[in-house]
Amino acid sequence: MTNVTKKSMLAVASTLLLASSVITAAEIQVTVTNNGEGYLTPVWAGFHDGSFDSFDLGGIASPGIEAIAEDGNTSLLSQSFTASTANGVDGVVGGLVAPSASTTNTFTVSEDGSNNYFSYASMFLLSSDFFIANGDPSAFSIESLLTGLESSLTIDVFNVYDAGTEINDFSTSAGNGLFGIAQGQTGPNQGADENGVVTLVEDFGLAYALFINADGIDTSSFNFANGEKVATIELTNVSAVPVPAAAFLFAPALLGFLGLRRKASKSAA
Repeated sequence: MTNVTKKSMLAVASTLLLASSVITAAEIQVTVTNNGEGYLTPVWAGFHDGSFDSFDLGGIASPGIEAIAEDGNTSLLSQSFTASTANGVDGVVGGLVAPSASTTNTFTVSEDGSNNYFSYASMFLLSSDFFIANGDPSAFSIESLLTGLESSLTIDVFNVYDAGTEINDFSTSAGNGLFGIAQGQTGPNQGADENGVVTLVEDFGLAYALFINADGIDTSSFNFANGEKVATIELTNVSAVPVPAAAFLFAPALLGFLGLRRKASKSAA
């Protein structure tokens, strides 16, 4: 083996060693589509190591979930996420999401395992304190996206929850104007405290009929998405091939080329 060939092969080995030690990042595009007849406030999205628990069914809602469920405010949940999650990545997807509309944002996440799980949360309108979110922090692994086994993952959202933090009252509920209802919330945290727990909204028609000040309002029209998808969330890896991955792809070809050069040199000799 010539010195040139040895040096070339050492260069390839060094490249592979360097590539294996580099922690790369991925660009994950989050697209939220509203499939129901209600509205969604800006959607909070978070990528973490599987330890961030946003809420528990039957438990008391956290301040972060309360702020989202009552006012569509994502800041408190984001602060809690940042404080309790090492190297987590979070942000907001879109603005008010109307029925049949979609909104998208792209997040740069780490491939070192700290961002392998996805969580989401949003206020559901019309409501006093209804929301969508995943209560199981490890429900949605994106490891297959980060490793390249899959290019996209789809999450179907069926459940809407009542935070139990604010009494359901049409006089202070949010989103009234979207449905032709008078009065309604004009600022944050206006409804009376309920001091309840998080429950599943199993029947929209019944839930709205039990709102205070429901007289004169046709709540039967607020069927929204009984038994059907409320929303769809699609996660897509839109990253370009990272340099380390490109090095691994290129290395076999380079080694093969060096092998051919070596054979050609022997033949010429």
